[in-house]
Amino acid sequence: MADDRSPSWGTYLSTGFETAVGVGLGYIVGHWLDGKYGWAPWGTLAGCMLGLAAGMYLLIKMALRANKD
Repeated sequence: MADDRSPSWGTYLSTGFETAVGVGLGYIVGHWLDGKYGWAPWGTLAGCMLGLAAGMYLLIKMALRANKD
């Protein structure tokens, strides 16, 4: 039986999806900026890195909250 205070598998799954969506949106925006301003490949790379950083931030925030409870 799972403890009600511990995060469920859905919490971890949502964190993975949030990271993937962040990287995906960063890629799309970066690719668009590359085409508009001719920054290839730096816009795509920067967008993906920002999306990954946002996902890591959410992961660390969730881990700290789970550890605090």
